[in-house]
Amino acid sequence: MRFLSFSWRRPLALIAVVLAAGALLQFTDTNPAVSQALTLKAYEAPEDPGLDPASDVWKGNVSSVRVPLTAQAGIYAAGGGSIPTVRVQAVHYQERLYIRAEWADGTLDEATTRVEDFSDAVALEFPAKSASSVPSICMGQADAGVNIWHWRADSQAGLKDPVAIYAGAVSDEPESKDNLFYTAREAGNPFANPDLGAVQNLVSETFGALTIASVQDVTGEGKHDGENWAVVFVRDYAGAGADQANFAAGAKTDMALAVWNGSEDDRNGRKSLSQFVTLSISDSVIPGGGGGTNMTAAWFGIALVLGLAALGVGLGVVGLRETGNAR
Repeated sequence: MRFLSFSWRRPLALIAVVLAAGALLQFTDTNPAVSQALTLKAYEAPEDPGLDPASDVWKGNVSSVRVPLTAQAGIYAAGGGSIPTVRVQAVHYQERLYIRAEWADGTLDEATTRVEDFSDAVALEFPAKSASSVPSICMGQADAGVNIWHWRADSQAGLKDPVAIYAGAVSDEPESKDNLFYTAREAGNPFANPDLGAVQNLVSETFGALTIASVQDVTGEGKHDGENWAVVFVRDYAGAGADQANFAAGAKTDMALAVWNGSEDDRNGRKSLSQFVTLSISDSVIPGGGGGTNMTAAWFGIALVLGLAALGVGLGVVGLRETGNAR
């Protein structure tokens, strides 16, 4: 005859494993929530990273988040969404903010001389410091504008010689007309002017109202290694105007990202973009001397989980033996 008996060992083992899993997430600074809850930590760097995306500063333990991207939602499908994620890192040095974005793209699209060519690009979007509420992610709104830093591969590469593309072209215009084959530049469109540099500092207060910021104080540089793009943006903490973003050590702000894949004909609203993530600028130096996840703590957390899990299994086995042998 078998008698039922209750053992606390198995519930306690389960609780121990759950607590250990929570400890591991805490030690590794892992957030299992959805993208809207992602937090990117920007710690103080030990040296100036510069504009080089391959700088040693980024190769240490600098924390990173992998932000999911989707095609832009609209009334009708406009394409985009070919880039699934972008990996983002951030540090600061002497009151300058450095943000590095990296994504997989096997094609280098940096020439837009032909009308059928489009450029690879990436943009960061922040609330303007004058915003009274969280802005619409789609170019802001009247009481909550946005500040956009837009890097383009074709602007960084500079103008390509049209004659090399259209070798048989004939024109009756004077040869001194530099923008002969670039109608947007000839018309004075600031978004088509590579003389402004690889990064354009833009502001907007509603969809369709994107304009050039009064001060072009954002710089950046991108590198393509054959498989991935990596781009670094740099700007001082203080924004030049109320329509631009402001940063400070110890402060948090929202940040969204968008990526254009030229080989997929991405341009304008056809792109891959994220929801807002949180950019948290820490007033502390990079943990562990290199940044990001403290690996000692991470391994300690892993060992804690494995140890408590083993303890839980052991307790469970003992409990089974005791209840199973009761007759």
